Formats: sequence, C-alpha cells, structure tokens
Amino acid sequence: MAVHSEYLEQARRDLWSRPLFTFIPDRDLPRPESTADPGDGPRVAFAGFPSDYSLAFLLALLEMDVGLSGIVTSPGAHPAILGDNALSRIADHLGIPLLRAWRINEEHARIELAEMKPELVVMASFDQIIGARALAVPGRGWLNIHPSYLPQYRGPEPVYWAIADGATETGITMHRAVPKFDAGPIVAQTHVPIEADDNAATLTKRLAAAGVKLLPNAVEGMLHGTPGVTPELDQGSYRPAVGHRDLRRAATAVEAERMVRAGFPNMLAWAELGGVPCYVSGARLAAAAGSGSGPVLQYPDGGLELTSTAPTCGCHHDVADCPHREVQATATTGAAHATGE
Repeated sequence: MAVHSEYLEQARRDLWSRPLFTFIPDRDLPRPESTADPGDGPRVAFAGFPSDYSLAFLLALLEMDVGLSGIVTSPGAHPAILGDNALSRIADHLGIPLLRAWRINEEHARIELAEMKPELVVMASFDQIIGARALAVPGRGWLNIHPSYLPQYRGPEPVYWAIADGATETGITMHRAVPKFDAGPIVAQTHVPIEADDNAATLTKRLAAAGVKLLPNAVEGMLHGTPGVTPELDQGSYRPAVGHRDLRRAATAVEAERMVRAGFPNMLAWAELGGVPCYVSGARLAAAAGSGSGPVLQYPDGGLELTSTAPTCGCHHDVADCPHREVQATATTGAAHATGE
C-alpha cells in the first residue's frame, strides 16, 4: 500500500516546484512532527543521496504498493550526509533504518543491509560499485536508475557529457545492477530530448520526471523476476567523472559554452581572469570583446562572454583552489585568452 502523509506530500510539492534539479547531495527537509507507516507491500530498500535527483525516485517509490524497509547512502560524497538531511528526515518519519555505508561491500554493511530484509533495492545515484555479495542480499537484486539511454553514456557523469558533447537526445534507463558500471540487463528506458539552452539542472529535472513514470513497471518487473535485455556495450560509450573543467580545454567558443551549461550547477567550469581563477555559471556566445558587460574568452570561432562568475566553486569545498579543479589545460589550437572586464 502506498505511503500517505502530509509531510511527504509537502516534500513532493516543494521538490517539483523547483525549476532546477541537481545531483548535489545536500538537500534537507524540516524535522518531521509526525510519523507514518512505511507501507506493507513487498519489502524494498532505497539507495541514494539527499539530492533532488535521488529524492524524486524515493518519493515516487513511496507512492507505490511496496513497503520501504530502509534507506542506504554513502557518507563520503558530501559532509551533509553525516548529519541530518532529507534522507535521515524521511527515515525518521517512517521509522525505518538509515544505513550510512562507507563501503557497501564490506561484511558489516552487508549484514546491516540484510537486516532490512529487502526483496529489492532501488538505487538512484550512488557512488560505489556494488559487488556480487552485496548484490545477492535482496532476492530480486538491485534496480539501478541511470540518467542516459544506455549503453550510451555509461559512467558517473552522463548528464554532463551529453550536454558537453552537443548531443540532441539522451534518456533514462532502469537496469539490473551488476558489478560493473551501467552494464546490467535493461528493464525499462525512454528517450529524452536535449534542448539547445539546457543546462545540467534543467535536463536533470526532465530526466527525473520521465524516470518516475517508468519506475512502477520497472519495480514490478524486478519483483516478478523479469530478466531484462543485456545491452551491447560495444555499441555504446563510457565517459569518466568530471571536475571543474578548464575552459581553455575547449577548441571553440561553441564547445566552451556547452561546457559551462554542462557544469551548472553540479561542477562549474572555470577560467583564469587576471591571473585569478573564477568559476563560471553562465556564459553566452559573443561576436567580439566589448559586446557585453562581462569578460570575453576568445576562440578561433569567436568569443564567449562570461555572464555569471564567482570566486569560489560552489561545490561542497566552495574554495577558489578546489581539489576538483582541473589545471594545466593541454595546449590546443583553440586555447582561449580573456579580454574585456
């Protein structure tokens, strides 16, 4: 039976009223003043982060005829995960365990997961590869929700790379998790178009909206043992994790503008202005220096005006010299230089 409470309904309203969705795992909710039953259907655990993307699927799962048996998260992703956050608030509201697993494959973590007695684990954004023994804890396996149309854009940053590459379409995929990045049999997926002005936040919200529509059938299929369709990995692509990328890596202004949109708001691109690094959350193509109010990076195909910058990165380090910042960009014929103020 679905879980109904005003607390969860308000959380859904607040979440979906946001124009932008992020993967940044720092979301909190008010302290719950009441409790609710976690449901009495098939026992399903959830693994994810206190981010907009993860919360969309956790809240959607609670609207289904399942019993939420526990929540799993990974503390190393963000300092907020060790304290009160959206996941801990929901766990408190439902009276279910919250497992902060530094290493989900270690024996003590597997024991705590097994104590939740899940038939299935639904995973939406998690920074650990689940090993064979942890995958075997729930009898029906793990359902992973990946924001690309697999086997395209396997890996930890699919939304970033789809925008940065200039793709016109991506998707969301639900598949059986295996001990390899985004390689398990596909249970459900759908295409999602990429708009010309999309950034990572606008695209992530549309991907989540498309994904929650797929979730009920995917969960039902997993609970009934659907095998899924094994993807042809050699027909797809794998892309690595992304840091704060140096805009000098771009060969053209068009490519640099995509890098800015792809990096906002999760991992901003950066540029050096007057010998000082700055982080870029907004930019537009410019015909020449002086055509706008912001500094302009020059490329062979024209300029990129930086319309919104900050001295710090905005990620959980939030410092100018962030350890995620890529430095010493490889020299290319498109290496940018800044003009204007």
